[in-house]
Order: sequence, then structure tokens, then C-alpha cells
Amino acid sequence: MRKVFYLIIVGLSLPLFIQAQMLNMSSNLPRKGDRLIKHQVTPCEPGKKGHQQIWDFSKVNLQEANYELTYTEQGTDTIIGTEHRTMYYYHASGDSLFCIGYENPTTFITYQKPELLFAFPVFQGSSVTDYFDASGNYCDQLNIRLRGKSRVTADASGMLILPEGDTLRKVLRICTHRQIHQKMTRKEEIPDSLGHTPFILDRDSIEYLLAGDSIHLETETWRWYADGYRYPVFETVKSTAYKFGKAYEHFTTSFVYLPDEQYYDLPYDTDNQERRDLIADEQHDREWKDTDKNTGDIRSDQVIDYSYGIGSDDNLYITYELKQPGEVFLTLFDLQGRQLTTIQRSNQSTGNYRETISMNGYPKGEYILRITVGKKVYAEKIIRG
Repeated sequence: MRKVFYLIIVGLSLPLFIQAQMLNMSSNLPRKGDRLIKHQVTPCEPGKKGHQQIWDFSKVNLQEANYELTYTEQGTDTIIGTEHRTMYYYHASGDSLFCIGYENPTTFITYQKPELLFAFPVFQGSSVTDYFDASGNYCDQLNIRLRGKSRVTADASGMLILPEGDTLRKVLRICTHRQIHQKMTRKEEIPDSLGHTPFILDRDSIEYLLAGDSIHLETETWRWYADGYRYPVFETVKSTAYKFGKAYEHFTTSFVYLPDEQYYDLPYDTDNQERRDLIADEQHDREWKDTDKNTGDIRSDQVIDYSYGIGSDDNLYITYELKQPGEVFLTLFDLQGRQLTTIQRSNQSTGNYRETISMNGYPKGEYILRITVGKKVYAEKIIRG
């Protein structure tokens, strides 16, 4: 029986769980007929873990290398993802998605123990670790044996700014860390531990190879998923070779999947279309707390639309759309009511703006951000983790 170790960070309250972005099978499994375009961009560091992160990829450069990723169906239970002249075979079973093999013009690999890619649902703090074992050949001349361990963790959430300047909220980042031991032998030699005997996964043997062998490979892949989109919107892959305990970086590369291309190029996706419609309605009808003494109620605001978050550099970023001209104050307080900093913008016209408040030197904890536009006052709780 497959044994998977779940490591779930406790302490998430139910309201946070409900409001956070979450991946599930109906909204995030690959589908036959889908086609995506991956634009290669300048390599980007993944940034910090945690809540309320801001990933500003607005200044990365799109490179000329673009790749198409297509999904087709084989039989009734296998999906083939094709990119870079490589075909990856995926299989969904129960609540999980597995890779069961891949092939290209030089290499053919099939898994005796498939590699776990996702165990749904996925929400921030969830983590799953599993082992895999595969064999195949290279150029029909060499036997290949791949064994290793993977850990898939939803380690961060927040807001992402795309190279074209679009801002996506409710973004969840998934980090996949793979440790791989590879052995190659001549074709005429019998691959070790396979032959015609029944396959049994040996986790202790895999741990021994990863810890004791002189060479192994590690890859880290970070993928950012936005609410309402089946596939990632951004991806960074880092490959590192370890030789006698010393790390040698192999490569780092990043890709952006522009949402408008996903939106128009994918067949109609009911689940995610409903999510996008809901997000659009929320943005249009977002209710803000109005502290005007004449009203004191909660209502749809026609004055300002804003979002905020703490970036990996410990700066607090506030982006807002001013719908009526006026004077804007951004003020940060601690919980004792002491004013820490204020930004004043006089006579601002309608339009989009972005401000930065440095939180370097402030201790971890809760703060209050007050936004004042004319007679309107809004308050938000900020958590610096």
C-alpha cells in the first residue's frame, strides 16, 4: 500500500482556510485539449515563505524563447502533457495526481512506483512527501535507474504582479523539492534489483543512496497558482548537482503563463470561469468599512479600490485605484496606537497608484494601516511574520 507522509502546519483558523486560495481536482487537474504558451523570462528568485507575500515580476523581461504545452488523452485514465519535445504521462487516482513516465527522442522512462505530484486539496501549509522508483533507457544503449524522494509544499500566498503589470490576488505558491539518484549501465547488463522479480519499493535504500552516494541531483520548482485559473501563472525551476556533498548549480529558469492567453486559448472551463466571475463581482462590489460619522454603515465604495501585502524585502506595498480625485493619507500604527509613519499625497487625480512603507526594524506582530481619502477612513490589520 502506498505510504505518504502528510505534514500539515497547524494553527490555521477556519475563516482563513475558507478565504485562502486552494487547489482541488475539479479546478486544477490537467485536461485533454488544453493548450498553454509558456514565455521564458529572466530567472526570478522565489522569495520568502508565508502569508501576505507580494511577488513583483513586473520588471522581468520576456525572452524570445516561447514553448507550447499541450494535453491529450491516452485511453480513459492517462493524460499526456507535451512540451520541449518530451511527453509526460499523468494518471489521477483517488485524491492524487501522479507522473507514471516520460519519453523524448533520446530517453524513455517508466515508473515502477509513480511520482506523486499533488494530493488534493492543496492549501497553504499543506505538505506531502513520497518516494519514487523508475527505470528506462537512453538512446537504446544505456539502462537508466532513477530513485528518489519528493516533497510538495504549499509554502506561500499573496499577490502577484505580472510582467504586463496586471495584479493577481489570492495566489498560492507550490514548491516541489525533488532529490534524485541516477544510475546508468550498459544495455547488455541487467538493471539492479529489477529483473523479473515482483517490485517492492525500498525507502531505506533510497534514503541511503541520497545520503551516501557521491553524486545526486536536486530540483526545486516553484509554481504560482491564481484563483480562477487551472494552470500556474508563473514558474521558476532550479537544478543543482551535489558531488561529494558540494553543490554545483546546474541551471535556473523562469516562465510566465500570461492569464489572458490561458483565458482565450483554453476550452470553456466551468469551475474556473465561475471563480473568475465571482472575483470580478467581488472587485466591483467590494464593501469597505465606512467610518464617516454621518453614516457609519458598510456599503459598496465608489471612492477607492486597494490591496496590500508585505513583500520579501519586508516592505509594505499598497496599491490602489482612486476613483475620485482627492487627498490621500496612508498611516501605519502599532497596536498601542502610536503613529509609525505617514505618507501624504495631495490633489491626486483618478488612476492607479502604488506606495511603499518600509517595515525594516519593526518587530514581528500586528499593525494597523489607516487609509484616508477625503472624509473616508479605512482600517486594515497588517501582520508582519
